[in-house]
Amino acid sequence: MKRVILGTAGHIDHGKTQLVKALTGIETDRLKEEKERGISIELGFAYLDLGSDVRIGIVDVPGHERFVRQMVAGSGGIDIAALVIALDEGVMPQTVEHLDILCLLGIKHGLVVLTKLDLVDEELALLAEEDAKDLVKGTFLEDAPMVRVSGRTGEGIEELKKVILDLSRTTGEKSVHGLLRLPVDRVFTLKGHGTVVAGTLISGMISVGDEIEILPQAVRSSVRSIESHNQFEEKSFPGERVAVNLRGLEQDDAHRGNVLTHPGDFRPSYIIDVKLTSLGRSPIKLTNLKKVRLHHYTTDVEATIAFPDRDYLEPGEEVVAQLRTAAPIVPAAGDRFVIRAVSPSVTLGGGVILNPRAPKLRARSVKSFLETERDDDIGVIASLVKGSGVNGVNKNELLGMSGFSSSRLDKTLDKLRTQRTVIQLDSTERRLVHRDFLELIKKKITDKLEQFHRDNPLKEGASKQELRSMTPGSDRLFKIALDEFITKGILVDQGDTIRAASHRIRLKDEEKNLREKLFTSISKTENAPPVVKELITQVGADPKQVKNLLSVLEKEGKILRIREDMYFAADFIRSVKERLIDHLKKEGSITPSKFQEITKSSRKYNIPLLEYFDREKTTLRIGDQRVLRGAGSSSEAPKEP
Repeated sequence: MKRVILGTAGHIDHGKTQLVKALTGIETDRLKEEKERGISIELGFAYLDLGSDVRIGIVDVPGHERFVRQMVAGSGGIDIAALVIALDEGVMPQTVEHLDILCLLGIKHGLVVLTKLDLVDEELALLAEEDAKDLVKGTFLEDAPMVRVSGRTGEGIEELKKVILDLSRTTGEKSVHGLLRLPVDRVFTLKGHGTVVAGTLISGMISVGDEIEILPQAVRSSVRSIESHNQFEEKSFPGERVAVNLRGLEQDDAHRGNVLTHPGDFRPSYIIDVKLTSLGRSPIKLTNLKKVRLHHYTTDVEATIAFPDRDYLEPGEEVVAQLRTAAPIVPAAGDRFVIRAVSPSVTLGGGVILNPRAPKLRARSVKSFLETERDDDIGVIASLVKGSGVNGVNKNELLGMSGFSSSRLDKTLDKLRTQRTVIQLDSTERRLVHRDFLELIKKKITDKLEQFHRDNPLKEGASKQELRSMTPGSDRLFKIALDEFITKGILVDQGDTIRAASHRIRLKDEEKNLREKLFTSISKTENAPPVVKELITQVGADPKQVKNLLSVLEKEGKILRIREDMYFAADFIRSVKERLIDHLKKEGSITPSKFQEITKSSRKYNIPLLEYFDREKTTLRIGDQRVLRGAGSSSEAPKEP
């Protein structure tokens, strides 16, 4: 069965409620005050089955100017709008404002219903009809059907049903695979049942037994029962009016403006990027940092407008802007909204949400904010990933932010990954980062490395760990950036250090002379070289320069660092290693005292040398002795002869 929501709109006392009753037989004014005053104050609901395959859920909205908030709350999620105009009065102020709101909400399908046919003659009816045609010019209702009816006598009602059925066949099918989202427009208690929340199911499915979460207050509960159009159901689908009975929930735990979802699917937000349109006939100019009332589905909160590049918006102009709310809302990309003045209560504009959890405007450049493409699925998801910053966003979060179904999101992400617009950091959480942030990390790496080479011309490369500490984002993003550089031959991986491929150590003449002095000091007393502190004293040079030149000698393979402050000539170490291996092959093990016979050196040097051979896996220490690595036993060491 196809499920379609039809919403009424129009001026007070133009017969909307009577029309709904004539269509469905249901009286939507349920409050005592509504019955006494003869006007709708709250939203009313009814349903109409048109054949076996179409069910129309009807939302009847108040027409009084004081209740536009309720009107906007009821208009979110409707598929077909019925603009109701009484033939005896014609177009009135709330007719105009309601039409503006329907246009701002992006409604595509609708009709004009001319009521109270029984009260007018043909001449007056024609005048009202022309008045209505002039009003809807340039809107989605310009070429819409126009039907004359009388809610009192029933004249024209059957024709109206046929028009509604025809329109329902032109509306798109709602996906049942999206995330559950039910904006709450009514909360009440039933004796013996507890708390019930009601609203129009705009996406996803809800079933008896489901665990649910009420946002933004993050109250958890589960579904005891579901009623849709006066029938208990096991599950409900998008496009249905739904009343959900929740277990263990107090009436104060939920309110109009809340959103019912499955746990973890959505997160509340205070900052949203939007495409904002200023209403052409608005009497109040939209200015930067102006406070307004934001209407988003059933939510009504105060918000501040922030423009990235202007002080105000001309009437009818559309721009990308940011809204910062005084209380949390639960938005998704693509949602429509309306803004109204705090005082006087008039409609100022509206638009569509681009990024439901946006960083503050000042955190981004105006250029990048304005140039982001967000008009199709690719643009929407790329924008959401980019807006999530250098730390990225995972797939589950994107589902809630975008309102996409899982299959629709997967299809879009596949294209973005193929284009390399979006980088996937891992296969488990599926955290995604926009390519711009990878480029940012790469630039930071090259900038820091260039600075390092300038400051340390005698060092081969910078520490990977030090470079990582200077860049934002995750370790994985840093590694991806490095790997791209290394693959392209721009950087050279040297184990613990990284250098630019173009970097070469070039010594000045005085540095070359100092290098030779250091090498001579180390090699001339090869079995007892001076430690670094002594070398500095001997050559009388700057300690940093000495250490840098020692690193150069080490890279050249002329010396080896045995300990932090101790270097030996490489030829001496090779000679000692050969004699040590020969001894171990013959004798099986060696003690420090026997090792002294090989080096002809003191304990000050022998112990660091033995530890060096342990580290580089020539020897294995067992007790006070060393054996040849891989040739000895893990049991007791061989005894000295």
